[in-house]
Amino acid sequence: MKIAVVGASGFVGGHVLRCLRADGIDVRAIVRNPASLPHDADRRVADARDVYAVRDAIAGCDYIVHSIVGPPDVILGTLAPVYTAAEAMGVRRMVYMSTGSVHGQTPKPGTDESSALTVRHANPYNTAKVRAERKLRRLRARGTVELVMLRPTIVFGPGSRWVFDFAAGLLTSTAYVVDGARGICNSIYVDNLAYAVRVALTAPAIDKDVFLVGDEETVTWADLYRPIASGLGFDFDAVPSFSPPDVRLGIVKAYAQAIRSSELGQALLARLPTGLKGVMRTAIRAARSRGVPASPAPAAVSSASGPAPTQEMIALHRCTWRLPNDHARRVLGYRPPVSFAEGCRRSVEWLETEWLPSRSPR
Repeated sequence: MKIAVVGASGFVGGHVLRCLRADGIDVRAIVRNPASLPHDADRRVADARDVYAVRDAIAGCDYIVHSIVGPPDVILGTLAPVYTAAEAMGVRRMVYMSTGSVHGQTPKPGTDESSALTVRHANPYNTAKVRAERKLRRLRARGTVELVMLRPTIVFGPGSRWVFDFAAGLLTSTAYVVDGARGICNSIYVDNLAYAVRVALTAPAIDKDVFLVGDEETVTWADLYRPIASGLGFDFDAVPSFSPPDVRLGIVKAYAQAIRSSELGQALLARLPTGLKGVMRTAIRAARSRGVPASPAPAAVSSASGPAPTQEMIALHRCTWRLPNDHARRVLGYRPPVSFAEGCRRSVEWLETEWLPSRSPR
């Protein structure tokens, strides 16, 4: 079989390309900019929003991996062109790289693939991915290309932002954790994700299915961060730990602002009984004053001002539910080949041998 990886210049797409090639599979990279790929790679240049360009690029391929990253308009704008091109060229199956974050950064206990999704996430990325899954299901309902969707969450490894962001924070004194980083980290080492892609491409009778995928072990954010700190010569226990107010106050503030600023919200307030209207206005004012303001990303905070927790990291570091691999294990036979500890070791090795030297003045 021949597989096209659309978005092969990204972190996940690049590792999927590498791992599939290492397994002896015939793979073609589909990218907008080929500069970051090895010259010996089978590659085609195409904008994934151009159905005709994609058709030409995937000619001769039997399967497609859709691993495109970007803002919501890119996430949603590449779906129909790629699926339509795949249908026109006789592709059998498409594996779409979704995310476990469709369940939010702090999924409720009991969450699995069957849990209801919402488009009312505070994070636009989460909402875009929910809409993407729904759009793909509609395309599959009237199309011929089989569809399998994977939901990884914290994809780490050499080149991952979860690795180098924390490392950069240590070097600039802007690293921090929330509540001691004791929350569950729904991790998946990137080679384990590439393995999940491989089994999802070939497993029989899984059309229109979706799978949460992660590492074998249940780990915390401290388990991920501690080896990074140690590898760079830092004491993880000395990293500032914050315990900010409940992140839900920030969500209340956002909804309160939406009510105040929309015509529908004003109309609803106008129709409330006088007594209840006063109570609502008091609650909105309280939420506006007490809500947790959105903070800049750690990389944007100078060492002089110190670290500041973002809403995303507050939610992630307070996660209490490990998203299960059970469905992928039963249906795909998914067994992560790389242990979490080995994934951390490889990540630290990459930091020491490639990332740190690249930051040194030349």
